[in-house]
Amino acid sequence: MRVSAVSLPAVSLSTVARPWPRSASAALALALAGLAACGGDDTAPFPVEDHCNPLGFDACMAPWPSSVFEVADSTTPTGRQLAIPAGALLTSVSGTPVDPAGWNRADGFSASTPIVVAFPSGIDGSNLVNQTRFGDSLGAAATTVVLDMTTMERVAHMAELDMTAGVVPDRQALIIRPAARLAPGHRYAVAIRKAIKARDGGDLPISPGFQAIVDGTTTTPPLLEAARPRLVEALDALAAAGFPRTDLALAWDFTVASDDFVHRAPKSARDQTLAALDATPTTYTIVSDAPVGDGQQIRRRVDGTFKAPLFLTQNGAYAPGTVLDLDASGLPVMHGMYDIPFTAIVPTCAYTASERVGLMIYGHGLNGSGEQAASGAIRDTAAAACVITVGTDMRGMSSRDVGNIARALTDLNNASEIFDVLIQGLANHVALARALETTMATQLFVCRAEDATATGCTQGAMLGDPAKLYYYGLSQGHIFGTTFVAYTPNLRRGVVGVGGGNYSIMLERSSNWPTYRQILHGAYPDDLDVVLAIALFQQRWDHSETAGVSSVVLDGTALGVTSRQLLLHMAIGDDQVPNLATEWQARTMGIPVLEPSPYVPYGMAGMTGPIAGGSALVIMDGGAPAPPLTNEPSPDTGMHSLTRNQPASRRQIAHFFATGEVRNECDGACFCAAGKCD
Repeated sequence: MRVSAVSLPAVSLSTVARPWPRSASAALALALAGLAACGGDDTAPFPVEDHCNPLGFDACMAPWPSSVFEVADSTTPTGRQLAIPAGALLTSVSGTPVDPAGWNRADGFSASTPIVVAFPSGIDGSNLVNQTRFGDSLGAAATTVVLDMTTMERVAHMAELDMTAGVVPDRQALIIRPAARLAPGHRYAVAIRKAIKARDGGDLPISPGFQAIVDGTTTTPPLLEAARPRLVEALDALAAAGFPRTDLALAWDFTVASDDFVHRAPKSARDQTLAALDATPTTYTIVSDAPVGDGQQIRRRVDGTFKAPLFLTQNGAYAPGTVLDLDASGLPVMHGMYDIPFTAIVPTCAYTASERVGLMIYGHGLNGSGEQAASGAIRDTAAAACVITVGTDMRGMSSRDVGNIARALTDLNNASEIFDVLIQGLANHVALARALETTMATQLFVCRAEDATATGCTQGAMLGDPAKLYYYGLSQGHIFGTTFVAYTPNLRRGVVGVGGGNYSIMLERSSNWPTYRQILHGAYPDDLDVVLAIALFQQRWDHSETAGVSSVVLDGTALGVTSRQLLLHMAIGDDQVPNLATEWQARTMGIPVLEPSPYVPYGMAGMTGPIAGGSALVIMDGGAPAPPLTNEPSPDTGMHSLTRNQPASRRQIAHFFATGEVRNECDGACFCAAGKCD
């Protein structure tokens, strides 16, 4: 007898033992029993709560992302809106559920999202396509499929098991990672084929929700029935692409958020910042102004504060509860001005140059500060390129934000204290750029009486040229610096190194991650929840990190700026920011690899330099072993500091800033361990 409906027991899966046995055959038997019950009451309990993803098993969020958490909305650019129910996201060890409100502002899911699913049987990952074989994911034998339903094109991707998980099979995530950013506003179908087997070699269990969609059986979970038409469309699209229903262990679809949504809050903060500073130019206060060393490279270091527009609550205090103040439409609200720090160095060559020199903003490393603009390697670069260099803090992920970062990791309900606050960090950098173009250029970085006596410059003369505005950022300064370059109107060229795009790719592979994971895992001890938490982080990071702008940064039109050039530096075997993330960014941007090169990543083309007026990825080899293929932290290789310390890098940056030309400064390919980068 075939049932026409299944009902839901009024229990919470978060407070009872998991209903799914860990044997694949037992799980399948239980699922079929629920669909084949008969007798006096022809319904049986549906083993997923109403607010959970009915296509999954006992991870309420998974599979993620999924259209079951979307609703139609004709007012959004995508025609969709996230509508994640209360209780559907994670619950901490203290029993606190994550409020979905901050995620439900979006008109779709992250274009950089990891795609996450788990099966109660566990998974045999022997036939998954890893990052060395991206192209195989487009073949007929691929065991996982990502299909752009808008274009009906297959999406290159890698698939991997979470190797940081414990020994419980059903808590080990299968993570699918597209090779580049997905297209904004497009709809995607995902398929897990039956060719993937359970950990014990048997077939993967079929979830009751998916079986009901395949069979056309009506169920009672409202999320499943609401999504049924779109899920059937996804199955039809997959069948048309060569993957029929009978071939699939699980399939679903989701909508990617529009760039309009991703960019609207940072664009608003940028525009308000510029309007405020154009109306009232910033003022600054000098805390210290002193010579540096013997003055041969750098003549002055200046530390101080300057005024920038404030969009935070609590007067911008570094305190629990300080968040970006958003109006009813989700746009930042300005609350006057506040003081932010800066550190600047002026190279000695600026006083003797035949013309005014460039002004370079430096982006600091992980949870650092603007004072890193005066660090040793940056002094060398500033002197080599002869640029006045200034840094400020990336509010949201600076040294003074560490306490709030810990709060967010222990309770994702505090996520706004990090992810939204980073938009203030972007605004601070935009304010610094405008200050360099105005008051700092005309009043601070000028030839003083003592400089005129020592170097022969003309007292009162401007040293820097506001028309020569550049950026250089490393590590975190690369990750957020790409976004700064994308939004800042008059910034001509930027160099970013040992960073990349898409934090969800970086975190687990970074040697920095174990400390942060320990905090997160303490609050969300389920290994699968940790992977899902990273997926939630990515959704919110898109507004500020490289992932949100990588497809539009060079053209500039979408962000209301002119085109610009970006030079990427990568060190093979970087243990802090995996090469996978740098390559992801470069692929998404569509830039070439400067040749000769140690290698050319998948999906990219090599181009022999010099490359005039363009952008490029430069790969340097310091002799480190190949990066691990798993999502585990890399051992310390020392490669994270490689590019900043090479004379070839400094020459290349200087030439790029001056001419816009990407020129190979290595002796052939950049095999730095062999002295080819001197």
